[in-house]
Amino acid sequence: MRKAILIGSAMIVLAVVVFAGNNDPWKAKPYQQWDDKDVRKILGDSPWSKVIQVDATWTNLKDIPAADSSQLPSGSTSAPAAGGKMGTSPSAAANPSVGATPGAPQPGPGDPKPQVTFAVRWVSARTVQRAAARSAELAGQLKPEDAEKQLANPPDVYEIALTGPDMRPFQSADEDTLKNSAELIDKKSKEKISPTKVQISRTADGKKVQAVAFIFPKKADNGEPAIPEDEKGVDFVCNVNGAKIHVTFDVSKMQDNQGRDL
Repeated sequence: MRKAILIGSAMIVLAVVVFAGNNDPWKAKPYQQWDDKDVRKILGDSPWSKVIQVDATWTNLKDIPAADSSQLPSGSTSAPAAGGKMGTSPSAAANPSVGATPGAPQPGPGDPKPQVTFAVRWVSARTVQRAAARSAELAGQLKPEDAEKQLANPPDVYEIALTGPDMRPFQSADEDTLKNSAELIDKKSKEKISPTKVQISRTADGKKVQAVAFIFPKKADNGEPAIPEDEKGVDFVCNVNGAKIHVTFDVSKMQDNQGRDL
């Protein structure tokens, strides 16, 4: 069930939502009281979730597909797993434009490069895991007592999930290639952390990549925290088949009522 949260929850982060008020739900109230708007804020507009535009160097503008509703289903944050399903209400997703319309003319010299949207989320964080669990509860797909059980054992790794409507750069890459394509970089120390594992989530027919999860160790070889306690920022970098993804996470803001939340 945990892997359903870690990988599957990344499939709906492309919602672009404007929220009123300044109270962060992860600090203002316990997760059992989060409503649909709170869940959407955490999964789509929080210190743990980033939505970026990337130059689509791997394709012509006219070849970029619109957001595929079969890959980013409205109201689904995860794949089925033993003991229940993870999900959210139908209003939770809204696929944004990826920067082009199918059949659009190719850009000429000096025209802007075509871009696609990727969403990157720090899914090992307590806040994100609780949001995914609460989303499933609100959708009637998970009982509160089952959510409590699976949240009782937090992951002992850092995990970052990436998804988007055009995942073709990841289509032909195997796990070893993806492991070598990504890293975390501490802003202060410049230390680089390589993933120890990569998980690829595909459509039911196995033909298309929906999401990729990169798993990093929490401790360095010397036993010290891989991300020091005084570190305030971490870069996630992934470069595979022309997709150059660079996201900065402000660790100083990745805090809940229990402290730092990675």
